[in-house]
Amino acid sequence: MKKLLIIGAFLTALTHFSFAQEGNLRINPAIKVGVPIGDLSEVYGMGIGIGVKGLYSLNSDGELTFSTGYTRFGLKNSYADGLKGSLGIIPLLAGYRHHLERIYIEPQLGLSINSTSLKGSFMGMDSFGGSVSSTSLGYAATVGYLLGDIDLSLSYQGFSLSSQGLGFIGFRVGYQFKLN
Repeated sequence: MKKLLIIGAFLTALTHFSFAQEGNLRINPAIKVGVPIGDLSEVYGMGIGIGVKGLYSLNSDGELTFSTGYTRFGLKNSYADGLKGSLGIIPLLAGYRHHLERIYIEPQLGLSINSTSLKGSFMGMDSFGGSVSSTSLGYAATVGYLLGDIDLSLSYQGFSLSSQGLGFIGFRVGYQFKLN
C-alpha cells in the first residue's frame, strides 16, 4: 500500500507541474528488445516488444514523460522439458527527461503489470497450464541519444514478481511525432 501512495503522490506532482507549464507535446512509438539479467535470465530468454511514450516539454532542457507498452519474454527451452511459457510486462511509468545536448537521461517510476503463463505435459499425461497476473512497483533508468526525430536508448527496467526484484536491460528505437 505504501508503494501505491508514493506512486500516486509522484504522479499527482507530475500532473500538476505539466498543466502549470506550456510546451510542446510529442508522441514517440518504438520497438524494444530486452535482455533479462540476474534471476530473470535463469528462466527467460530475450524479449521483444513495442512501446509508446508521451513527452511534454517544460523548457529546452527538460520534459515530463509517460511510457507504456508490452514486452514478452519466452521461457528458456533448457528450463524444463515439456514446459512452455512466457512473461509479459506492461509498464505504466512517469518520469522526467533531462537533455544534455543530443544525449538525455530519464529516470521513471510507476507500475508494472506482469503476466506469467505456463503450459506443458508431464510423463505422457494430459496437458496442464495456467496463467497469473500481478501489479507491482516498476521503475526504469534510461540514457538516450537523439538523431533528429529518431530516439535511441538503453535502459534498465526493474519490477517485482513473487516478492522478488527482477529486471532487464532494454534497447529501444523510437520516432518522435509532434502533436501541437
